[in-house]
Amino acid sequence: MSNLKQIGYFACAIFAVKGMGFILLPITTRLLEQQEFGQLNFLVTLSALCSLVVSLGLPELLLKQQYDSLKEKMALFRDALILILLFCLMFILFGFVFSEDIIKALPANIKLIDLKLLIINLALAAILSIPYTYYRLFDHAQKYCFYSVSHALIQTCLTITLLVLGYNITGVMVSGVVCTLIILAFTVHDIADAIKVSYAEFSWRIKKSQGVFLLSIISSGLFVYAGNGAENWFIVAYFDEKLLANYYVAAQFAIITSFTFEPIRLWWFAKRFNLIKTNKLQYQQYAILSLNTGLVLCVIMAIVAPLLLNFVLPTHYHGHDEWLVLLILVVAIRHHSDILNIGCYMHKNGVYVSVVNLLTACLGLTLLYFLVPRFAVEGVIAALAIMQSFKLVCFYILSQHLEPLQLDFFAVFPSWLALVSITFVTLQFESSLTAKGLILVFYITGLAFQYKSLFLPAIKKLVKGHDYAQLL
Repeated sequence: MSNLKQIGYFACAIFAVKGMGFILLPITTRLLEQQEFGQLNFLVTLSALCSLVVSLGLPELLLKQQYDSLKEKMALFRDALILILLFCLMFILFGFVFSEDIIKALPANIKLIDLKLLIINLALAAILSIPYTYYRLFDHAQKYCFYSVSHALIQTCLTITLLVLGYNITGVMVSGVVCTLIILAFTVHDIADAIKVSYAEFSWRIKKSQGVFLLSIISSGLFVYAGNGAENWFIVAYFDEKLLANYYVAAQFAIITSFTFEPIRLWWFAKRFNLIKTNKLQYQQYAILSLNTGLVLCVIMAIVAPLLLNFVLPTHYHGHDEWLVLLILVVAIRHHSDILNIGCYMHKNGVYVSVVNLLTACLGLTLLYFLVPRFAVEGVIAALAIMQSFKLVCFYILSQHLEPLQLDFFAVFPSWLALVSITFVTLQFESSLTAKGLILVFYITGLAFQYKSLFLPAIKKLVKGHDYAQLL
């Protein structure tokens, strides 16, 4: 299957999954009280934190580890599945035994049944990550798309049904468990024969040396959480679930920007380690193209996202366009650090990634501690912007030292100029849609000239195809 087709299938999967989530947003905000919606969002935040540990970093190891023999790679998948199954059983047991103590330690009001359902869902989702990684790595994008879309569709329908029947947050949790279990059963059965490698042929493949990489991925993920979830804890602790609900809605619309880039990311991140070793020049070109693609999406979403939020959500969630556009700016900075960190992952088993994320986490938590009580959500956004900028600079300097690249950053300057201009207009003027539209028109025109070498062949091919169709 060609790279373009794979990206297309990944795009279908991501847009379906996130699209279903977007469909649920106006429904849940209407069927749940604002405080309940804030509690649900806190559970989502807690889920994001725990999933970093429960997955054990195994998907990243499976993508990174290269073998000459395909069967040896299958043995690694075999061992990863066994390891995560055992760990998830322990995680569920531990979570259930100490569930009441965990509830008391949380800043939000969470029901015991909802926490237990969340624990089960986390374990199932962690196991499901192994088949999904298999599909990504071995070019089974079509299967990845099918199962992802099926999962999203079933869960959305079941969630809406349970919400309408009055099960509220518990209904959302139940739908997650049921649907994840169904998809997990099908996907594990699908890959079972492929990863069935005897231990007589290949012994246990996960070595102690790889344990360092796994620990670095887990710790790095936890540190990243300081800038992508920890702020929710501060908002709940210092204010209440209602303010969290308003912030979470703005954050979700900002995160939609990164979701639109996800199809390319799924394909690119699975291939980049091999590409930088085999064709460094092409890697450099793709890296800059990835940065610009992300920025194009940020520019468009900085205009579209506030309109969508005000159109689809109840009125008590309106009036926070400034939060949304500033959060999209933070997403753009974070996107750069994700692309420009390749050297840190390639050397020393990813230890540098953990070091940078640790420093960033310390800075971020310190900023949140001082800024949130005083400035509320504005303090959150300021803290996130500073810490993501710090992280970007650290990753780029270290990565260039470990794996020097010649990157043409001038190519992304027009995109940054457009994004900063739209942000400035949003902050300074209440009615700014016309000015934003003009900025977008000039920007897209300039971008077309900048990448005419990419666009012209595609247009010529399209015209030739049209002329041929008319001849027929």
